[in-house]
Amino acid sequence: MGLTDNIRGFFKQQGSDAEQKSYGQVPTSQIVFPFNTDAGFYSGVNQMSPEGNSAALACLNVLGTAFSEPPLEVYIKTDEGLEYIPNHPASELLKNPNPNMSSNLLNNYIMTSVAVYGDAFLLKLKNESGSVVQLVPLLPDMVEVKGNNEELITKYEYKQKGNTLSIPPEDMIHLRERIDPRNHRRGLAPLRSVMVEVLGDAAASQMGAALVKNTGVPSVVISPKNDLSMTSDEAENIAEVFGRRFGGENRGRPLVISGGEVDIQTLSFSPKDLEIGKLRYINEERISAVLGVPAILAGLGSGLERATYSNVRELREFFTEQKLIPTWNHFANEFTKQLLLQDFESDPKYCFKYDLSDVRALSQDEDATMNRITQGFNAGFVTVNEARSATQLPPLDNGDYFIRNMMVAEVPTEDSQDVTMYQADTNIEVEEKAVSKRIENILRDKVSEHNEKDPKYRATYSMLRQVFERGVGAYNTNPASVRPSVTSSDQWALARVNTFIGALRTGRFRNRAFDTDLLPENHPKSTKKNIEENIEIKVEKVPSYIQKNAQRGLDLLEYAGDGLTDKTKREAREMASGKISDSKVVRMAAWFSRHEGDLDSDKADDYLEGRSDKPTAGQVAWLLWGGDISKSNKMRAYNWANKEAEKVKEEKSVEFDLYGWEEPTTKFLGLPTVKHYKSEQDKKELWKAINNLENVWMDYMSNVYGKELNRQRRGLSKVARGSIDLQTLQTNVDIFLDNSKFDKELLPLFYSIGDDFTVRTYDNLFPADDNFKQADPVDLDVRIDPEETVRTVFTTVAALLPEGRSIKKVVENGFYRGQREVPVAARSLFEDGQAAGFIQENAKKVMNDLNNTTKKRIATIIEKTIKEFEELGIVNPIANTPNGDQFFNQLAKDINTVLGGQNLGRAKTIARTEVGKVSSWSQERAAKSTGKTLEKEWLSERDDKVRSAHFELDNQRVPLNSFYLYNGIKLDRPRDPNAPIGLIANCRCSETYIEVIDE
Repeated sequence: MGLTDNIRGFFKQQGSDAEQKSYGQVPTSQIVFPFNTDAGFYSGVNQMSPEGNSAALACLNVLGTAFSEPPLEVYIKTDEGLEYIPNHPASELLKNPNPNMSSNLLNNYIMTSVAVYGDAFLLKLKNESGSVVQLVPLLPDMVEVKGNNEELITKYEYKQKGNTLSIPPEDMIHLRERIDPRNHRRGLAPLRSVMVEVLGDAAASQMGAALVKNTGVPSVVISPKNDLSMTSDEAENIAEVFGRRFGGENRGRPLVISGGEVDIQTLSFSPKDLEIGKLRYINEERISAVLGVPAILAGLGSGLERATYSNVRELREFFTEQKLIPTWNHFANEFTKQLLLQDFESDPKYCFKYDLSDVRALSQDEDATMNRITQGFNAGFVTVNEARSATQLPPLDNGDYFIRNMMVAEVPTEDSQDVTMYQADTNIEVEEKAVSKRIENILRDKVSEHNEKDPKYRATYSMLRQVFERGVGAYNTNPASVRPSVTSSDQWALARVNTFIGALRTGRFRNRAFDTDLLPENHPKSTKKNIEENIEIKVEKVPSYIQKNAQRGLDLLEYAGDGLTDKTKREAREMASGKISDSKVVRMAAWFSRHEGDLDSDKADDYLEGRSDKPTAGQVAWLLWGGDISKSNKMRAYNWANKEAEKVKEEKSVEFDLYGWEEPTTKFLGLPTVKHYKSEQDKKELWKAINNLENVWMDYMSNVYGKELNRQRRGLSKVARGSIDLQTLQTNVDIFLDNSKFDKELLPLFYSIGDDFTVRTYDNLFPADDNFKQADPVDLDVRIDPEETVRTVFTTVAALLPEGRSIKKVVENGFYRGQREVPVAARSLFEDGQAAGFIQENAKKVMNDLNNTTKKRIATIIEKTIKEFEELGIVNPIANTPNGDQFFNQLAKDINTVLGGQNLGRAKTIARTEVGKVSSWSQERAAKSTGKTLEKEWLSERDDKVRSAHFELDNQRVPLNSFYLYNGIKLDRPRDPNAPIGLIANCRCSETYIEVIDE
């Protein structure tokens, strides 16, 4: 039975002698519905109560509405700051607390209850498994907080309709803004401290009503003159006649004093003379003061008398910063302690925090934005259409031009990467980002010198200028990453130009390729053609925060570095209007991962914390790419771009032809003849096809290894801070690394790599061929049933997969095979547990090698830090002592710094080696599965990077089940894990297979 069945009928009227009941017997309906029935809450009729006072209610309305503006979200604390956890069950519960309330109504209840009663009580309703499924607000004045001499709070008693509900503290969220000094179990209600003012305001209101109704006193006094007198009956008659002739409806009767001759006098107690309105100002000011709401914002007379547009805007910001933000922080901490950590998470790194990104009072002022747009427009770096879009006006068909002074003509920016401007009085072109005359001469000389040799890939001045500017920008954005021997941005940028010219001359880069979008289209490393082909496709539903960030970056262009390109600005403008090309989204993911360190500087922190009004060039660039510069959300745009990039790659996946091994007749006729790659060009194409797939997997696995290495870095830093002494430190390091489950994460990914290269190998062996003779199934007089392949292992390893839809897709579809089945003869590694033994052992070995290398590096860091502190006279540091705390904090910083600097290169090296191992093993396994008699031939790239050993092995052909031989060393295949590390690390070699046909 459920909770409701157990306690049905508990709140039925049972008379005055109803017994006390426990919380476990309470039905939901009997807690919720009395809240809105005869119990009442704010009737609004009792002006003598705080909640019934109009001034107090006006302030409470402002508080409740403003407090409800930001959502309460769940975050996790990391070394980089707070990381947002989307759709966390705790935050979803607060957005829909119970069937009868929205989150806004709940927030209004909290603010009103705390202000009026000092407390707000939320009852946790749980299902049979003990999970919180509803939050029900209780009537604060019906809750008693009980305790004893040993515990401040032992239970809560909720009294309703003659019954008492006993609630343990763990089932109650008790919210207070401050503590009542007379009773520490209850909160202090702000409005209770101004009851005199509340009563005075109510009295003034009643007096004003009475004056309007009948002036509050007799309007006329009729008294006798001289010594004459009159009887009481005569006085009554005079009053009645006077009132009938001269009194209005609901007016008071005149006061008649008995006597003789009469005199008529008017009493001068008018509302104007009494100034009843100003009488209320003092009370209103006191009420608004204790609630922390400026009287102007609440619409109270005491505030409106002095209200202007300017001070209303300033007071709204003051109210947000001085009242709302502390209140949000306070209640976020309370919900973290009483709900999140008590019922949802056990890790103290989780916390609630209000998302203030869309709070209007904290957003950019529209007038300031308009001023910046106007300045940018007048200065000539904002186009007409950009200015119109920023002011919510539709763009003009011919509005993509700059307005400059009369000496400069406007030039359209459409379809132009290099925006130039022309002086009206001459025909001399001036680059928009002018370099110095000295640099211009150097660059033009380099262009002439290069092109004089009639190279295959020619250079242009515009091309080299952009390379130079990007080099200057890279230097200015992150000068700490530049070698110490480099003393200026020009020196760094010219070195970049020289390397780029070398790539034009030789057709390749010495190290990592860069500025490939500037290379000629026919250059082998050029990405210009790919980008041009894909640019027309737009990503749907660009998040609003990315649009806002891009617009903010455009507003801050004056602080951008010199290396900012026109293309980045143009794409930022499109991004601000909600348009991102698929090419851009793929580049976003890569750009964010490369430039994460651009936000880590003292100047960047100064801007974030308000100590400076000038952002760094790195922050502006980050915004222009759509990223958040706050510590907590800085990778939010990266995570979105990563997911979108996966979708783009999936949508652009190649439609494969029907390969020879997939022909329906192969089941009966057997596989066709293996293709023989004879010519050097054929071998080059084969190597390139395999290498391209390996590179895709290596890029992906680099991120996987990088995340694990970063997890180790963060975890080991915490281990250092939490250790008591050096012996405990060593033990804790071993425990942390030995408890890793990284091999479980690698295993399904390695399976997917193997299946990808199995399909790739079959496609190489039996490529699609239009001339391949297909037998007609009808001629064979047979019925062909489709092969049914069920991945039985996938459901088993699904629980081991990291979270995220994209990783699951990578595991299931890889980067090559997609929805195609693995050849039946080879079998998927997800099905073939025996064949997958190599993969499993390799995953464990990778994890062990990873951990052992990390242990060695940690030992080196510890040894270095110990020596540094011994030189200062600090030996055998112990935690909780000044010297000991200093040592372990410094050690944590050193671990974070040293391991962080090594992780990127280390992850790439591991990825290349391990992906290569699985690739080579899978290709050979696939070749053996064909059942054909094959020979294998070593295949290298044959460039100047090939090591001498592999150059000698190149073209060496042996039987498929035999081995290659180099200086007495046997190698089963390229990247053989049993070979010396010097022969397999960073190896790019592959194999080709030749069928042996008996004549």
